[in-house]
Amino acid sequence: MEGAPRLLICAPTGEGRGLAAAAAAVAVAATPVDGQQSRTLLLDLRADARAPRGTVFAGAGARELEERCRASEALRGVARGRLCFAVPEPAAGLEAAEALGEALHGSLGVDLVVAVCDRAGFRTLLAAGIDHRPAVLVKATRGDDRPLIALLAAELREAGAPFKVWVPPIGAIGGRRALGGLEPGGESGRRAERLASVLVPGRAGSREPHRQPGRLRAERAQALPAILGIAILIVAVGLILAAIGGAATAKGRLQRGADLAAISAARSMRDDFSRLFVPAILPNGAPNPAHLSHTQYLDRARAVAVVAAERNDLGPELIDVDFPDSGSFAPLRVRVGIEAQIGLDGDTGAAAGAEASAVAKAEVTLAAGSGSGGAPKVASGGGYSGPLAYRQGKPMRPDVAAAFDRMAAAAQGAGVTLVINSAFRSDAEQQRLWNANPDPRWVAPPGTSLHRCGTELDLGTSSAYGWLAANASRFGFVQRYSWEAWHYGYTAGPAPCSAAGDRVAGAEADGGSGGGPGLPGFVPSRFRAPLLAAAARHDVSAALLAAQLMAESNFNPNAISPAGAQGIAQFMPATAAAYGLRDPFDPVAAIDAQGRLMGELLEQFGSVELALAAYNAGPGAVSACDCVPPYPETQAYVARILALLDGAGDLLGGPPALEVRLIA
Repeated sequence: MEGAPRLLICAPTGEGRGLAAAAAAVAVAATPVDGQQSRTLLLDLRADARAPRGTVFAGAGARELEERCRASEALRGVARGRLCFAVPEPAAGLEAAEALGEALHGSLGVDLVVAVCDRAGFRTLLAAGIDHRPAVLVKATRGDDRPLIALLAAELREAGAPFKVWVPPIGAIGGRRALGGLEPGGESGRRAERLASVLVPGRAGSREPHRQPGRLRAERAQALPAILGIAILIVAVGLILAAIGGAATAKGRLQRGADLAAISAARSMRDDFSRLFVPAILPNGAPNPAHLSHTQYLDRARAVAVVAAERNDLGPELIDVDFPDSGSFAPLRVRVGIEAQIGLDGDTGAAAGAEASAVAKAEVTLAAGSGSGGAPKVASGGGYSGPLAYRQGKPMRPDVAAAFDRMAAAAQGAGVTLVINSAFRSDAEQQRLWNANPDPRWVAPPGTSLHRCGTELDLGTSSAYGWLAANASRFGFVQRYSWEAWHYGYTAGPAPCSAAGDRVAGAEADGGSGGGPGLPGFVPSRFRAPLLAAAARHDVSAALLAAQLMAESNFNPNAISPAGAQGIAQFMPATAAAYGLRDPFDPVAAIDAQGRLMGELLEQFGSVELALAAYNAGPGAVSACDCVPPYPETQAYVARILALLDGAGDLLGGPPALEVRLIA
């Protein structure tokens, strides 16, 4: 195969049905039988082209081209039989003519390029100025305008380009063999050989069998019917087994694709979940880029599922993504359905053969172990023994938390985000730090650090240091050490590690982050007073009660669930009667009963997560495992409320730990 590579351009006159199979059949015929080292590249330049999967059986020349395509980073190639099938690498961004030029003049070292294009791209390739005189194969269908084909033939003959038309349809089996880089056999194989001998003369090897002497041929002819019958039976059995194997394999691929798409969508939901609860508007009135709307949240998950399906060779037209709990303000479940046709060779598509389908469901749940404990409400093991408030999952004295809220809001208005890296630390925690880095310039010796007093914050990021140095004093914070730009202590309240500091408590411990003391900004004004009153009466966080109402009914006093729960707090009739709630649709009375019930559950279980789970699933289910029961509804309920509290800055112990699992 010395000299410059030859070029065969294949194009359709109509919709292009059977074009790729015909082109592959001629390409196979143009590769000698003993040409295992021959390098023939079938380059598909159609707009919707995708590289097929490689096969175990492929010639050395095809394997070599596959490796060279991978090294070029311009073409994506796979070896199949005698051919290397290739498409332009999407990341390279090449036009069709550029991709063809790379195949002909690049480092691939091809002997023959068979370029498949659609009707619109045919003239572009002919006029591309590639210094190779092409041969042309046109795939036509019966009934196409013959005068136009005749004009094209005359034009190409005048230009000295060999030209042929393939009209009859290539059979299903022959087409699949050709697309596997093998001889299609039968009439299609003979037609491909005739066309190859004209379009690519000198490349096709002789495929005529050695002739036997006449007498011997005559004797063997007597056994021909029996031999043919056995051969036909063997071929039929082989086709049946191939169909069964291909269909089973394709069905498994469908299910695997559905599973991976569902898991990918659920991971997107897990990663984006907290962004649903970030305020949509920054304190300075600008849109918050970290916020995701309900629609954006679902659209991102749906797009990720489609990409995952495509990476498993399933077209986007085959996949259907929906969200069973999309009516919730924070959905946590996804369902992926795939319907396709499966051909005898196991290929899948919209019209490949027998119908097949696959369904997968995935959900975001609380991570194993969530709800088995809870962040401590009271400090111990250090110099401070009063109540703890939490910001960004870090514990501190309540008045320090309230001052940090004011400072963080001012910083946000200036375009600066404050991150708490460390706050209250017990003496044991300080000892571990000291053991890891016993340098008093950077870590205070155990028993001397002011972090043990609940008044010290290590803040970041480094881009905030300048703003803190200029503004922290306005909010009662002072930079403790000149060499620690991140360490600020609160000095506007009682002295650190003092009896007066231990007595700091009150509404500030609930961490009001907007709209009033202890209440998030999403609470409607008409329910603020009843929530604050119930929280004070039953010693429950007002923010916790508010987040529950948001999750239960979206503050709808007339809500009724399919299970029969009623009112703004969604009491079942028996529970309402047990707590003396005569009218569950009276929001003030329902909120007070909700506060009483939550107060009892918090006292019983000592954990916000477990109390919420007991409110939803019942105390018995929680007591049985001392955990959030593995009920999808309860898991989602707890996760939504914890995320609401975290988004409002009121969650004790940081955001909920979430994990993804396949449920069907």
